[in-house]
This record gives sequence, structure tokens and C-alpha cells, in this order.
Amino acid sequence: MLDRTYDEICKYLKKYRHFMAEMQVAFTDEDMHLTASVLDSDLEAKMEQDPISTSERLVFLSNSFRAIMAYRISNRLHLKMYANHNESYQLIAYKMAEESASQTSIEIHPGAEIGRSFVIDHGVNTLIGATSQIGDGCTILQNVVLGARKITYNGEGKRHPTIGNQVQISGGVRILGPVKIGNYVCIGPDCLILEDVPDHSRVKLVKSVMVVKHTL
Repeated sequence: MLDRTYDEICKYLKKYRHFMAEMQVAFTDEDMHLTASVLDSDLEAKMEQDPISTSERLVFLSNSFRAIMAYRISNRLHLKMYANHNESYQLIAYKMAEESASQTSIEIHPGAEIGRSFVIDHGVNTLIGATSQIGDGCTILQNVVLGARKITYNGEGKRHPTIGNQVQISGGVRILGPVKIGNYVCIGPDCLILEDVPDHSRVKLVKSVMVVKHTL
């Protein structure tokens, strides 16, 4: 898989070649190797989980995987900003993230920390905030928000969730604030989570059922 992953990263970066050269931003061989390695683990996880992902080409065509690829590249550039003391890296990382969000309807901040074997399935309207941390082997569906509690005037510290390893998050879930979700947790659809969840938990939303009786 690694050769295909390298090729796709090269094609993605080609769109930004002139802009990166103008800003004196480099994506080195080491950057390529590190990014391709972790993206390859995402590709493998996607193909293992999704029965319709029967080829690498199909996976790379999907918006959800392209959003992850854009994140992996922009995150690498975001990290290089600190190593190189050069804000141009951050500028390009943000540009990539914004364009990816507009194209895929999946918004992942370049500053988020996401482990290996990460899968987004469907993913439309999913948002992962800047200080989010996600462990290895996690899967997220559509319309999921890992967000902050406040709408405005948030502080500079930790304000988004920390997700453990091997966590499954169903569609419509909102996890807000610096809460901690443990390892091997499964969260059912439409849950709003504002408190920590321990390891090996299953979270589900319990709703009352409305029954409409028609008079004949």
C-alpha cells in the first residue's frame, strides 16, 4: 500500500507546489515517510472495516479519506512551524485544512492530535477542534462534533475532548469541552457528552417515544 500512499501524497502536494515555494516551505523526504506511514495505517484500517472499500483506489476517491489525508499533511506542516519557527508553515497548513473542509464537508483542525489507524466513514458535517486528541484505532461517523463548550472567548488551553484508543463514535454525537473518553468505548447515535466516560463503556441515548393515535 505504501507506494500508492506516497503517490497520492505527491499528487496532493503538487497543487500547492508554487505556493509552498513562494512561502519557502519544504515538505522533506522525512516528512513524506512519516506522513505516508501513518496514512497507510489509516488506509489499512479503512479497508478492513468497510466492506465496500474493495480497492485502494476506491478509498482514495472517498471524501472521508481525502479529508484524513489533507489532515495528515497539514498536521505535519503545523508541527514543522514550531521546529522551524516559521509561521509560513502554519499558513499553508490552514489553507489546506480550509480547502479540504470546503471540498469534503469534514473539518479537522491541523493542530488536532490523531493517532494511527483512524477512520472516518461518511463524515459529512464532522468537526474536530484544534486541541482534540484522538488515540489509535478510532472510528468516527458523520455529523460528529469534538468541540468546545463556549461559542466565543475561549481560552488558549485545552478546550476540546481527549478520545482514547479503539473508540467508536456514531453519527450525530456531540462531545464538548476537555472531557476524557476512555479506551474501548462505543458511543451510540445522537449522544451529547459533557462528562468523562470510563474505559470499556457503552453510551447510548434513551428517548421517550411519541405515539400519535388517529381517531377514525
